[in-house]
Amino acid sequence: MSNLTDQVERQSSTFLNTDLSARRRTLEDRLDEGYQRIDQAVLSGADVTEWESFWLRLLGEYEDLCRDLERAA
Repeated sequence: MSNLTDQVERQSSTFLNTDLSARRRTLEDRLDEGYQRIDQAVLSGADVTEWESFWLRLLGEYEDLCRDLERAA
């Protein structure tokens, strides 16, 4: 019975890591795209205050997720 429990826990951990890794890649893409858009908007003279605030919140989410991945490893 212990082997079955261990196997289920390993599978659950693998699925969690896969899900977290996919979420991390999505956040990385969003951060990259957002940075480029903010940079272009600044060059054109636009006010990007709200965009920057959102980007920083997204960065915080990304950092939290990276910590979760480290703990799950």
